[in-house]
Amino acid sequence: MNSHGYPPRLYWYIGAVLGVALPVAAGAVVGVALDPPDLSVGVGVVLFFGLALLADLKPVPLDVENERVVSLAFVFVVSSQILFGWEYAVLSAILGVLLSQMVERRPITRSLFNAAVYGLAAFSSALPVFLLGETGGLGTITFSAFAGGAAYVIVNVVLVCGALAILAGQPFRVLLRDNLGHSGPAFVIMAFLAALATSLWTTDPRLLVLLAGPLFTLTLYQRSALSTRVATRDALTDSLTGLGNHRSYQSRLREALERAEESGGEVSLCLVDVDEFKGCNDRYGHPVGDQILVELSRLFVEGRDDVAAFRFGGDEFALLLEENEEEAYRFVEGLHERIAETDFPHHQPVTITVGIASFPGYAATADELQQVADGALYWAKRHGKNRSCVYSPSVVRIYSPNELAEIAERQARLRAAENLIRIVDSKDTYTGEHSQAVARLVRAMAVELDLDEEAVTQLELAGLLHDLGKIAIPDSILKKPGCLEPDERRLVRAHVQFGHSLLEGLGIEPVDAWVLHHHEHWDGSGYPDGLAGEEIPFGSRVILVADAYDAMTSNRSYRPASTAAQALAEIRRRAGTQFDPDVVSALERCVVRGLDDEGGPQLHAVADSA
Repeated sequence: MNSHGYPPRLYWYIGAVLGVALPVAAGAVVGVALDPPDLSVGVGVVLFFGLALLADLKPVPLDVENERVVSLAFVFVVSSQILFGWEYAVLSAILGVLLSQMVERRPITRSLFNAAVYGLAAFSSALPVFLLGETGGLGTITFSAFAGGAAYVIVNVVLVCGALAILAGQPFRVLLRDNLGHSGPAFVIMAFLAALATSLWTTDPRLLVLLAGPLFTLTLYQRSALSTRVATRDALTDSLTGLGNHRSYQSRLREALERAEESGGEVSLCLVDVDEFKGCNDRYGHPVGDQILVELSRLFVEGRDDVAAFRFGGDEFALLLEENEEEAYRFVEGLHERIAETDFPHHQPVTITVGIASFPGYAATADELQQVADGALYWAKRHGKNRSCVYSPSVVRIYSPNELAEIAERQARLRAAENLIRIVDSKDTYTGEHSQAVARLVRAMAVELDLDEEAVTQLELAGLLHDLGKIAIPDSILKKPGCLEPDERRLVRAHVQFGHSLLEGLGIEPVDAWVLHHHEHWDGSGYPDGLAGEEIPFGSRVILVADAYDAMTSNRSYRPASTAAQALAEIRRRAGTQFDPDVVSALERCVVRGLDDEGGPQLHAVADSA
């Protein structure tokens, strides 16, 4: 590669094209010099050259990305070749391209290559004249326009595609087919116009003005059609990621289902949620969040032309595959792996949760397919996220709209409760992370006690929310350095009832009950109800032990923190009176595994590894 990023082979290719074009250009100059035009021919040559230059400066776009354009200079170059000879056509083509490229400040190498290509294309347009000789008549003019125009197009496209194939490393045949498909129809129309221009000039040069109408109409139609395509694309495209939007999704889904019905095939719908994306936006900012969504969008379609991807808004996406659910699941699992290997802008891992459903296996309509895929997504989110769930009626329950609304309301209230916990931690005299520390330790202990995943998750949530009721306790009491007065102590003890009342009705049973009873003691001396032994909910017993351990190993205003060994010894001494002995044993196994060689606590590492 050189400083422009061009491969050496491309320079050899450009040199070869220039090597062929240079003698053709020299021959044209010599031909004009040996047989200079008279005044009328000179005026015609200048006029057609001026029109060709104007057309080169204002090319007509062929696609919405403006990557493909076609120049109406074709009309005037081919006409000039038929009317005045190949020498003038070659010189008009070369000079027109060089001047237009200079105006656009194109690199010199690119300008010379384009000029050489256009010069050779103009020369090839004289092939019918070389073969048949110069003859008059409308039929001959029309034949020369179409045959010469075809030669012009073929030479132009072949030479350009050769350069693109070397530069982009793409197959030449694919590029050739693509470019001919896009530009071929436009060149056919321009061949008609070239024949018309030649005929008008032959009849009476003044009639050439009549060509303005068809040329203006062609240009206006092409630009209008392009504007329509751009508007249609924008209406169906997500502006941030370039994926299809919800309107595009609805249309493509119906089309895919219709094809599947006709062919007996299958369609799989994958609904995608980005895990914890709101927190990412809050922490790193929306610009970084947008970059993450763009990168995910690229991964969704990378290397797969058969995957249609859509963004509904926010962090919600849909992937559409005309495959069975097994193939869709394999694709999604591979997607999980690619996402895990990607370095995102915030340099943190990103995960997605996916619900998969297939047509016609579990759905007969587009609405049913979306409903069951959404049910699979909801199941996956409730069971840990960063996973995929293929819909099965024996596993996934489909919720009614009212039920989904209730669930959404509960989740919103639960998120509000979790936010209140942060306020509680800032009010209390701990380090500000007490609730999170208890939640991590509770999870580790639950795993140690061999509880199922649902119970582990519920206990972790209860550990996080256990002190929620302290939001109602005045700061003066929570931060009081000395002993509490009896009334103050009664108010502090009431925090369990306050917390329970805030959680009641959220549909997160038995978490609310565990929070209510997490200060009950094994011997019945605790509060609020004086429960004892097995009467105390098991989750409450686990939270009590974790809460006590974190309190003992944290600095307080009235005493320094105990070491892990000291805290364990004290908790072990109270086993059977204040604490459940089995839960104490679980704590001991968790913490002992996390002690370093110097006896320092490694609680966070233990909890995180669980």
